[in-house]
Amino acid sequence: MDIYKQAFEFFKAPIRRYEKFFSPLKNDLQRAHITIPPEHWAGLSIFVGLMTFFVSIFFIVPFTFVLFGFSGIALAFAFAPFFGAGGFLLAYFYPKLVADERKKKIDNALPFGTLYMTTLARSGFPPQNIFKLMASFKEYGELSHEASKISNDVEALGLDLPEALTRAMKRSPSSDWTELLAGMKTSITVGGDLAKYLDEKAKGFVAGYKRRLEEYSNFLTLLIEIYITLVIVGAIFFIVVSSVMSTIGAVPVELLKATNLLIIAVGIPVLTAVFILIAKSLSPLED
Repeated sequence: MDIYKQAFEFFKAPIRRYEKFFSPLKNDLQRAHITIPPEHWAGLSIFVGLMTFFVSIFFIVPFTFVLFGFSGIALAFAFAPFFGAGGFLLAYFYPKLVADERKKKIDNALPFGTLYMTTLARSGFPPQNIFKLMASFKEYGELSHEASKISNDVEALGLDLPEALTRAMKRSPSSDWTELLAGMKTSITVGGDLAKYLDEKAKGFVAGYKRRLEEYSNFLTLLIEIYITLVIVGAIFFIVVSSVMSTIGAVPVELLKATNLLIIAVGIPVLTAVFILIAKSLSPLED
């Protein structure tokens, strides 16, 4: 019995009681391509939250005891529930984070993938073969993976292409990809011009991609200015001011040294990492 099922069996009662709260997990897990029953993931989330609670107590109590004595133990137990709640929420929303990351990768690859599909359609390839060839072209990342799932549904499960497209739309994390598949399904079902439809969608996706690049360029410029002002200039200004205050005896030298070391060794690297993560998370470029 795996940990997911064990966690569900242990926490079955609260999961059943708050079934509505955990209901979004089904869609998030499907969009993230995580093949675990939603009730099992709910049990895992509760388990992670409780483990985070107890582990945080184990690490916080010695630290607070050294600083505040016995009163620090009560302080540790007061903060531990926040860590536990953070662990639960992180586990609960992990599928959504994975699905959102997949959505980003699909949307970024979609303009180029649609151009490739347009070329194949104009060359006379049947729609089923278009997805098969797209699946073999791994440069499109998550988009190739989505095409592979469609191709497998047709070849391995024996579904017809419109039905496979319907399944793909239900598990798709990207609204643009869902819209493209819906249009392809309509063209295949009613006998429309698939190549023309794909060409029109490709032009729209390319225009949207160019717009996102321009918006990201402007945002990156603003982010760099904020970083220089807040992190670099701010740190230098604080160090200079605190040094001046130390020379007149307003700030103890030991405290000044500790504070400056903390800013240089921890503050600047952490803030730099945060800015890098923000820039990377919003980038329209593929990894």
